[in-house]
Amino acid sequence: MVTSRRLRAAAMSVAASIALVATLAAASPVAATSHQYWVAKWGSDANSCSWAHPCKTISHTVNVAPAGSRIDVLKGTYHEQVFVTKRLTLVGHQATIDASGLLGGLPPFNVLPPSGPGIIGMAVFILGPGASGTVFEHFRVMNAPAEGILAALTSRVQILGNELLHNDTGATTAFTPLPAECAAQGNVPGDCGEALHLLSTTYSKAVFNNVHDNVGGFLLTDEVGPNHGNVLAFNVSKDNKLDCGITLPSHNPAAVADPTKGGVYGNLVFGNLSIGNGGAGVGMFAPFPGAASYNNRVIGNRLIGNGEAGIAIHSHAPGQNVSGNVITGNMVSGNGIDPDFVDLTTKIGIMVGSAADTVNVTIAGNWISHQDVGIYRVGTINVAGLASNHFAPSVTIHVK
Repeated sequence: MVTSRRLRAAAMSVAASIALVATLAAASPVAATSHQYWVAKWGSDANSCSWAHPCKTISHTVNVAPAGSRIDVLKGTYHEQVFVTKRLTLVGHQATIDASGLLGGLPPFNVLPPSGPGIIGMAVFILGPGASGTVFEHFRVMNAPAEGILAALTSRVQILGNELLHNDTGATTAFTPLPAECAAQGNVPGDCGEALHLLSTTYSKAVFNNVHDNVGGFLLTDEVGPNHGNVLAFNVSKDNKLDCGITLPSHNPAAVADPTKGGVYGNLVFGNLSIGNGGAGVGMFAPFPGAASYNNRVIGNRLIGNGEAGIAIHSHAPGQNVSGNVITGNMVSGNGIDPDFVDLTTKIGIMVGSAADTVNVTIAGNWISHQDVGIYRVGTINVAGLASNHFAPSVTIHVK
């Protein structure tokens, strides 16, 4: 039975989330800077990077600009990779970063597993505490062997109004060496980090991005530290054909024992459209013991026509934590199967499955249609708010 206190708490969570996202959307995205630099296709890297004498490449300008600078990139296609390790504001003006075939990156170092070729193949890499506060907005990013945009071990990054397409090409093409992110992790297949990846990043936001026709859409992970306090809002994740639209998996086996070392938690997924992706519309997964994806909020999204369940929460082994996730106010329609816990035919709106431990979640006030089963539970699953969901007449309400 759902208590009025639980439903009030869920309603307060929705209201607080709406207020937070409204504040983020209204805030000015461009940080105040004391230096402004310009990049143009007709420029030269021997120039001063001024408006009258722009530089030619983004990467050179990033290297010469001091922390706190703003870099404006004029119209054109830039075949390069951009590595940011200091706080910068990068603004595209009909500018495209095309990383076709580029496998540059960082050499192996002891904080980013696995060992081997290192972290390579992304178009844009925002790395480290020095890059905290970086703004990256209004670019087109395409054709990277791994991520289109990877932010790692940093915080308070803003990724705003970009288009990402045809990234993750290393997942389907035989590159040598293979980007490290393309390797499988437990029972989670290799995915090259998806198009936009926040890796052990905190208090950052990705808002109003259009992510389409990649291998996968958005990815939040915890390989080398917690991933929390991030906001994904008002994005489109469309036709990313192999993986999920938005994925919050824990890849750190120490996350349960020591939350300072890992865990994907306290993130907000709000007002996004996830449509036509190969995997789930939104997924929260713990593939092996010690992993944890918990206390995340998935609120007010539209999850339509994805290849697997509209929303999926999976716990695959003992000693994991996928509890505390809140699923409220979403529109879920015409999504697909859950091959891990159910079968290859039943089309499921919201799936919660546990192979071992008890899972406690809130699923309240969602609208579910064009599914065989609205809410499917496998294992010991306790759901708050179950009676407050809305189901089309043709939908089997829930199965346990």
